[in-house]
Amino acid sequence: MKKIILFPLIVLVLISFKKGGKKEFQWKNGAKAAICLTYDDGMQTHVQNAIPQLDNVGMKGTFFINAPTGSSSVIGWKKAARNGHELGNHSLFHPCPRAIGWDEEIATENYNIPQMLKEIKTVNMILENLDPNRKTFAYAYPCNHTEVGGKSYIDDLRKSKLVSYARGGSGEKKIITPDFKDLNKMQVHSWAVPEDTELQELIDYAEKAKEKGGLAIFQFHGIGGQWLQISNETHQGLLKYLSENKTDYWIASFSEVVAYIEKNK
Repeated sequence: MKKIILFPLIVLVLISFKKGGKKEFQWKNGAKAAICLTYDDGMQTHVQNAIPQLDNVGMKGTFFINAPTGSSSVIGWKKAARNGHELGNHSLFHPCPRAIGWDEEIATENYNIPQMLKEIKTVNMILENLDPNRKTFAYAYPCNHTEVGGKSYIDDLRKSKLVSYARGGSGEKKIITPDFKDLNKMQVHSWAVPEDTELQELIDYAEKAKEKGGLAIFQFHGIGGQWLQISNETHQGLLKYLSENKTDYWIASFSEVVAYIEKNK
C-alpha cells in the first residue's frame, strides 16, 4: 500500500525537476514568456502618447528619464508613477561617444567614472521626488554605452549601490532565455527598436520570446514623434497584440521582471 501511495509522489517530484536536479523556471501567472516595455530619454511623446496608450490596456512600462524640464513634464511623470509605471535613471546629461554625434563637452570620452556616478546619484534624487514610494531605482546606459573615459563603469555602478539593476542594449533581437546563465543584472540586454520599425517586426520579437520561453525587452524612444520614433499606430498595434495574447505573456516593469528572475532562477 505504501508503494502505491509513494509512486505518484516520486513521479511528480521527478517531473518538476530538470536533468541534474534543477527546478524548471516558471514565469509568473503561468505565462510562456515575459515582456518588458521600456522607453528612453524621458520624452514628451511618452507622456502624451505612450503612457495613455499603456493605461488604456492596463499595462505598465518603464521610463528611463534624465532631468525633466518644465512643470508640465514634472506633473506628467508624477502622474505616471502614481499610475504604477516605473521611472528609471538615464543619467543627468546623457553622455554618448563623439563618434555618434555628441558634442565634446558631453562626450563619454571626456567623462570619468566618479563624474558618471555623480550624475546618476543626482537623477536618483530627482526620481525620489517624482516617485517617493519607490525605494530603489533601475538604470539604462545612455546610448547603450557602458564606458566613460575608455573604461567600463559597470562594476563601479554595481559597487556604488545607486541602482538595483541596469539595462543595456543593441540592435540585436536577443532573447534572454530561462537558463539565465549569461544574465548580468547590471547589463541586461534589450532590443533597441530602430526608427519606423513596423508592427510585424515587433510582434515577431515577442513571439520569439514565447517560442524560447524567455524574456524580450523592448527599448523604445519616440512614440508618434521626436527621435528614433515609431508611429502611434504601430505602438498601439503591439499593445493590442499583447492584450489579445495576455495568457501567453507576463508584461511587467523592468525591475519587477529582473527581481522575479533573481528570486526564482
